[in-house]
Amino acid sequence: MFYIFGGIKTPTIDSLFIYISYFSHLIPLLVFFLFYQRNKGVWAKVLLVYVALCFTNDSVLLPLDNVVHQKLIYTILSGFTITEYSLFAFFLYSIIANKTFKLIILIATIGFYLFALYYFFTSSGRSFDSLAASVESILIITFCILYLFDQLNKPQMMFIYQDPNFWFVVGFMVYLSGNLFLFIQANSLHSDIRANFWKIALFSNVVKNILFAIAFSTKKAKPIQGEFGDLFNNDIFENPSKS
Repeated sequence: MFYIFGGIKTPTIDSLFIYISYFSHLIPLLVFFLFYQRNKGVWAKVLLVYVALCFTNDSVLLPLDNVVHQKLIYTILSGFTITEYSLFAFFLYSIIANKTFKLIILIATIGFYLFALYYFFTSSGRSFDSLAASVESILIITFCILYLFDQLNKPQMMFIYQDPNFWFVVGFMVYLSGNLFLFIQANSLHSDIRANFWKIALFSNVVKNILFAIAFSTKKAKPIQGEFGDLFNNDIFENPSKS
């Protein structure tokens, strides 16, 4: 999701960036169906729904005026923040094996829901839930780091880039880290400065969609730990003093 404050009433070059980011949602959607046989898992379909939701959300928001429809925009964006966090957090929870990391995600998720709801009902006069979106970004980036640590602790001998989950996680990190500063400062920046910084958000969104497309096209390789186990049991490693 890459909603621009004030809709699409921007100079031509800015409009070009907006539409490139907007239509980049179609890339992972097309790749998903092109490699459908590789995307029959539940989470692949859930993340497909997320991409479709982003596309739909932006289609609704872009024509809206930031002043006239301020309350509606704020409500839609707040709901999207909670939905996006839920999908990302539970995806990461499902692919992380470490029980301590899973517990951290569960506790943080409960805290996030309470905070997001409190922020929604106590904040007024805003068109963007900047604080809730910032907290979401920090938490999801943290969970992504936990996922990478979890992968390092696994004994399986498989290149991590051969796992589609890795590309999804990298997509999360690029998208949210690229937007974090803007989310934090969104409601305090002047509109002209904010529009310039928002180009970073547009670029991050495009990169995220490309990485999702790579994930949808990647066939997960099978771990080869058995082959390496056989290697170390081979006769060439026998004690030469044996007869």
